[in-house]
Amino acid sequence: MSKLIKWGLLLVLVVALLIKASLWLSVRSIMNDAVAKLSPVMQISYQGITSSFDGRVGVEGLRARLPMFRDEVRVAHAELQFKGLRDLLAFKERLAEGKFPEQMAVNLKGLEVDVHGPLMEMIHSVPQEKNLQTAVTSVACGRSSMIGVDELLDMGYRTLETDGHFSYLFQPGAQTLTFNLNADTRDMGDYRVSFSLANMSEKPGDLRVNPPRVSSITLEFNDNQYLRKVNEYCAGKLGQSQEAYLQTAIEHLDSSLKAQRIALDPTLLEAMKTYYADPQALRVELNPSEGMTWDGLEFFEAADVISMLQPVLLVNQQAVEPLAFSWVDPTVVAPVGANELVRAEVQPEQKPAQYEFVSVASLSEYAGKRLQFITYDGTYYQGVLHKVQNGKAFLSVQFGTGSAEMFLRLEKIDKVRVLL
Repeated sequence: MSKLIKWGLLLVLVVALLIKASLWLSVRSIMNDAVAKLSPVMQISYQGITSSFDGRVGVEGLRARLPMFRDEVRVAHAELQFKGLRDLLAFKERLAEGKFPEQMAVNLKGLEVDVHGPLMEMIHSVPQEKNLQTAVTSVACGRSSMIGVDELLDMGYRTLETDGHFSYLFQPGAQTLTFNLNADTRDMGDYRVSFSLANMSEKPGDLRVNPPRVSSITLEFNDNQYLRKVNEYCAGKLGQSQEAYLQTAIEHLDSSLKAQRIALDPTLLEAMKTYYADPQALRVELNPSEGMTWDGLEFFEAADVISMLQPVLLVNQQAVEPLAFSWVDPTVVAPVGANELVRAEVQPEQKPAQYEFVSVASLSEYAGKRLQFITYDGTYYQGVLHKVQNGKAFLSVQFGTGSAEMFLRLEKIDKVRVLL
């Protein structure tokens, strides 16, 4: 009996070693294939491979050199993690079937990029066109309107080192996908992004025909040391005290957003001032309503945009209410120059002259026009009307970079607004 037990234990040990060796060889084969395929644009090297029985495989000492940019990215340890060995095997099977894997997580330790390298120069270059993103990230900093490589070097940054965790969970039955990304960058802060997709097909090829819908988005910034350093650095550039620069930064944010037609409610500006003074935690949640399209939000009234996005804002763990803004005419706002700061007065909300409500009965007269539809259940649609036939309005609706054909029953439409 004792011999049987010993042989059984030995057999289990042999099987375990075979599985571990198989994992090691599989990862090495994948890495060697990747090195060969990417060699024309990227030179990849690594020091070793790790694997475990709990569904983790990884690579140590990873370097990716980019000859095109004369730069490189270094990762101390990159690890692919699953709930268990069974999930790891299922991952490979679903990939072979052309389907999205149901679960995956990637851990990165010591992802490092040189601040003075061409990659950071490209990332932090001043964009040619101004938009909402540039309005939020622009700064009042003497001759600089954006924080670039030179400014980062002046602030003491030499390399950016990040520990990151990326994971997603796909549920084929419910057709939902949940994505999470956490990044802790040394001397900068902890950043978190998560979002959920509904109507998510398990086959990548179906996404173009039937794109998923964003059901929620969450952005979170914790212990924002980067913002503290920027405020201190730019205050010195302008020869201002920390208290005086705080007001300057808020005025600059206000002016930059107004240049993009957005005037924040005074309560919201005051909340941002609180965060700029002590950037502990900032959390933004969006819960878009079903049928909302991201393109063309300026077509809607400001209150309707808030209703569709259903935002939640927490500044240093305190909820900010009310969340409101108004549309303003950007031609009234003086542009912010490189060496000047402008405090623009809040413009009263104006009724857009180019929009007009029309009756549902007269829809056929507006074929070829871009319309906004509001249904009785509060769903919003925006698109180009093709025709009205058999009690239905047929239209093309934008979804991200593509479009889809759909129809609405006339008895479900509450309001219609036309872009003249």
